[in-house]
Amino acid sequence: MALVSPPLGALVPDSPHATVVCLPTLADVESYERKEARVWEKIYAGYPRFVRNKLVTRAASAAAKELGREGVLFPLVSRRAAEQLARRAGASVASLDEVGDFVLLTTPAGEAAERLHKFVQHTGTLISSRQAEAYLQGNATGETARSLAQIRQTLGPYLAGVSAEDIHITTSGMNAVEAAITAVNLVQRPRGRKAWIQLGWLYVDSSRLLEKALDAPRHFIADVRDLTAVEKILATGMVAGVFTEVPNNPQLETADISALRSLCDHYEAKLLLDPSSVGLATVDVLPHADILCSSLTKYAASEGDVMAGVLAVNPSRPDAAELAREAKANLDELHGLDQIALADQIGRMGEVTARLSATAEEITRRLAAHPAVARVRTAKDGATAAAFRKIQRPGAGAGALITIELRQEMRTVYDRLPVVKGPSFGLGFTIVAPFLWLAHFEEVTTPAGRETIRAAGLDPDLLRLSMGLEPVEEIWAALASALDS
Repeated sequence: MALVSPPLGALVPDSPHATVVCLPTLADVESYERKEARVWEKIYAGYPRFVRNKLVTRAASAAAKELGREGVLFPLVSRRAAEQLARRAGASVASLDEVGDFVLLTTPAGEAAERLHKFVQHTGTLISSRQAEAYLQGNATGETARSLAQIRQTLGPYLAGVSAEDIHITTSGMNAVEAAITAVNLVQRPRGRKAWIQLGWLYVDSSRLLEKALDAPRHFIADVRDLTAVEKILATGMVAGVFTEVPNNPQLETADISALRSLCDHYEAKLLLDPSSVGLATVDVLPHADILCSSLTKYAASEGDVMAGVLAVNPSRPDAAELAREAKANLDELHGLDQIALADQIGRMGEVTARLSATAEEITRRLAAHPAVARVRTAKDGATAAAFRKIQRPGAGAGALITIELRQEMRTVYDRLPVVKGPSFGLGFTIVAPFLWLAHFEEVTTPAGRETIRAAGLDPDLLRLSMGLEPVEEIWAALASALDS
């Protein structure tokens, strides 16, 4: 059966809790980023940290009406998150009420409210659509201990040495990242260490968290292979931690993690590793990390209707107990209803990851031979392939992601592709995204910004492909139909 591109605003899957909203043309992407009504009037859900699900909006409005609250409404997962983020955003708290199992913060409209909105996005602290739906229907969460135990049992073999109770399932991968950064800061700052090294291009919200730490210098090293530059900064004795993705997204490049670990040990910096782009079933990075943080929205929740993350502290590393304590105190646990949904899917993570990887390998081979494609990137190819192989699990592939650079106009190819087009990856269906147009719109739409992206080794108009579980020939027919035109 031929693949198709769903219409603007369609949700995939067809569920009120879907995490993928369809943006069929690059013009739709532009309007989406500019908040234009022609697109946003058709969007009722999407990737939850970027699009407020209509159920979440309804729950916030219902609670505000009942309480007599006015202003900009933030239905958040915890009082801790609400108070901390309001303080970081410089937003005044007009009211903060406990509403069932969440809190409703109100603040006056203005720049501070906009800053708070961004911090909520960065940290994944908005309530989930299932949580909102339960509130609107007057339902309790119910028994979830079994679901949490099942999730931890599935993840256990991928996080060897970590006890079940220390595998923390968070509201999102970014919530895990935020908790990990906070934990390192709380341990390292009393030692006079505030700076961070960002090694390689990171997912946008991870970069923003490091950028917005006002009193903590962020050193960005674009080339993940440049450990000489890393050591030069580490030698100042001011570095709290080094953060890199393994591999990074969308470059799909991997640092020499064992060498990086040795440098961090020598200069007493903590190492945070995020394997979200290929998934926990693909790479084994916990032995090298002080803290591992990863999204479970991809690969683990492969149906595309749950957002979740995981955080684990390596118990064999120095300061492990203190890092674990601080991380636990500064994360937000996944809501019980989402735990139930995740538990129903995560058992297939290994199988799904293997199938996606196998399809990606075959499609990569065909793309590399296509005259319309200038360059193909995967985690197992290119200058950092050897570094990736060092952390690759035995028998594993390289994940679902493929990044391509084109010899023709990206807009034309993207618009013609008959597949799901929108954010996210590592799901059971094929997805294509003009990644930098979604994640770094301000940069790709200005000459200076495009030059910054190119200086980091990226094509502003690259396409990121995430292979799905459809038959290979169906996926290839869809890609070829756009590339051949």
